[in-house]
Amino acid sequence: MTAALHYFATGSFLRDVGQDFVCSLSKTMVCRSIKEVTYIIEEKLMCNYIKFPTTLEDQNRIRRSFFSATGFPGCIGAIDCTHIKIKKPRADVESCYINRKGYFSKNVELLCDYNLNILAGNARFGGSTHDAFIWENSKCKEFLERQYSRDANTSWLIGGSGYPLQPWLMTPFRNPETTGQTNLNFCHIRARNCVERLNGVLNKGFACLSHERGVLIEA
Repeated sequence: MTAALHYFATGSFLRDVGQDFVCSLSKTMVCRSIKEVTYIIEEKLMCNYIKFPTTLEDQNRIRRSFFSATGFPGCIGAIDCTHIKIKKPRADVESCYINRKGYFSKNVELLCDYNLNILAGNARFGGSTHDAFIWENSKCKEFLERQYSRDANTSWLIGGSGYPLQPWLMTPFRNPETTGQTNLNFCHIRARNCVERLNGVLNKGFACLSHERGVLIEA
């Protein structure tokens, strides 16, 4: 556990982690420890803390926090994708992971509320995948679509201009022409800023996610 937390927090190479005076372990053991701890977090702990708002009570609570802070109505979360640098994958799949900036990554979708609580995540796609494609294959999108078709619920996520405008996903006006459109974009930016802050917090708290080194462990 100590070795895994050391790696998560510092992003140090595995040999450095293993030679730390607190937990001197072989590189193989450090790698195994990180994988086992990550599995426990994903399978046993994550579901207790990362929960998409599926009930009216939870959605109303998040809506109120967004509206009181930014003036943006009906919002139950902000969505964005961030690239996490990874080791070079196998030659037969590396084209799926090379992103537009020229390095190998996973394009990770994150949803959060205004208080930076993570509501959902999707790390299944490589860096070459567009944000909109990841969203179209998202379980959250399926849920919101079903909810809308059932009762035309006035709840939506907010996303950047790279996402499609949908009844359950609000995006900004690309070229605002009126004062009302400009004001909406201003409120939209204020509200969506939370997911950008979340990415910054994650990169600062988990140095293993930084672009300088990237994730050193293969899945």
